[in-house]
Amino acid sequence: MSERWQRLQVEAEAAGVLRTAMMPAVIEKTSSAGSVNLYQKAKTQGSLLAERLTHSNGGRERGEAIKAYMDAADQEFGKTYLSAWLDARDWLRLRVPPQVAEVDDPLESLRRVGDHLERLRERLAQQESNLRGQSEDIARNIDTQRRKARREITRLNHDLGNVRFGSIEGVRIQIGTVENRERVLRALREGEAQQFLFRSEMPIEAAMDELFRNYGGGHSGGQKLLDYREYLDLQVEAMRQDTKTWESANPTKLSTGEAIGVGAAIMMVVLTAWERQANILRPRRSAGTLRLLFLDEANRLSQDSLSVLFELCQNLELQLLIAAPEVAQSEGNTTFHLVRQVDETGQEAVRVTGRRTIGATG
Repeated sequence: MSERWQRLQVEAEAAGVLRTAMMPAVIEKTSSAGSVNLYQKAKTQGSLLAERLTHSNGGRERGEAIKAYMDAADQEFGKTYLSAWLDARDWLRLRVPPQVAEVDDPLESLRRVGDHLERLRERLAQQESNLRGQSEDIARNIDTQRRKARREITRLNHDLGNVRFGSIEGVRIQIGTVENRERVLRALREGEAQQFLFRSEMPIEAAMDELFRNYGGGHSGGQKLLDYREYLDLQVEAMRQDTKTWESANPTKLSTGEAIGVGAAIMMVVLTAWERQANILRPRRSAGTLRLLFLDEANRLSQDSLSVLFELCQNLELQLLIAAPEVAQSEGNTTFHLVRQVDETGQEAVRVTGRRTIGATG
């Protein structure tokens, strides 16, 4: 027995674990226990070690090997348990930080593991805070774009203030919000969307769809959630002279001429705004643009609808070029007829004639 103890002592000292085992705190805990009790305790702890290794990530093979030669231990059980601990220690050294693995004292290692976990928790909290800030930045950018859009709509409505034609007294653009998109925006603003947007295992497209399903109430279309225009609801409204109330410019409630007039009015104020912005960036201001409106094959337009369009073009200072059968009978325009002719030599030519309708103004 003495010979085996001396041999085990030499091996433990060579492995660098004897000094830890001979520490006063360890000796104090074990000196009062008998060898039988220590053996039972070692057996219990050895089985627990093998079980923990078996169920750990990547440790199943090592745990089963330790359990196998511990079960087959004979009187050399001291050497067997020493080998089991050395195998487990080598496995741990490959999976824990160096500042933890280099310590032979298990208690000191546990203390360092605790310190390391605390630093990881602090780092995780900081990263979550940063991610929350990124999510808030997304919401803040969308809000900024929406405010700019509202200012643009206000300027467009100012330009639409003088639009009047036919029975239409006024045209304006109303801008509202989309409720299901507002829920998504709140989730981005308050950080609830972090779990979807910043998951490394999920592509950004899938993350956006998941965010849309959870907060927007939809099944697909998440790729549009970063587009600020998806958060705005634009409505064109018109006011008639007889009602003096604003109503949605529904094509089914407008005549053909009125529908074209409303669309043309919106188009022209948008083009005017673009021209105004383009002039800001030019070193020299341009003399202006040719304001032309083309309508081809406008067969559905009656004389009343044409009169509405002519009035609109006068108000907006537009020159209207239109191909419609009723133009020849309408006032306020010049009608051109194009006739293809073949002369005596077989050459084709197009003859153009123009006349103004009696009663037309300027």
